[in-house]
Amino acid sequence: MSKLLTPKRAALLAVPVVLVAVGIAIAAWNVTGNGTGYAKAGTSSSLTLGDASASTVADLYPGATGNVKIAVTNPNSFPVLITTVSQTASTSITSDKGASCNSSTGVTFTTQSGLSLALAASTTSTFTLTGAVAMSNASANACQGAVFSIPVDVTAVSNA
Repeated sequence: MSKLLTPKRAALLAVPVVLVAVGIAIAAWNVTGNGTGYAKAGTSSSLTLGDASASTVADLYPGATGNVKIAVTNPNSFPVLITTVSQTASTSITSDKGASCNSSTGVTFTTQSGLSLALAASTTSTFTLTGAVAMSNASANACQGAVFSIPVDVTAVSNA
């Protein structure tokens, strides 16, 4: 029998082979790299307001406040949160009764701030602004049954 490859020698020879194999296995798992990643932001589109007159309720009369309805469309691919609704600068409130019942007859809009009106992506929703319009006691008798058009600006932030 040959004494060249005894179990003890075979074990001693196996140790370096195992260590080399483990070193290769560890090296195969320890890989790093560096470079630059890229992302591009999209662009937003303006919200649009539509006619919400069909959903209004006759809750406005002299000396009282009433609700305002707004129909808002979000054409963006992301949801938004409407935070402020204000009357468009240098515009007047009008009515379907014409000049006999316009903003000079005591109808005013109060800016609505601190709102949290959620509007999903690519949708239209109608919102009620509680107590946002007032009619003074100076309003003309011709304003009975009038539907008022209030030009407004809407401010929103992304809500993703």
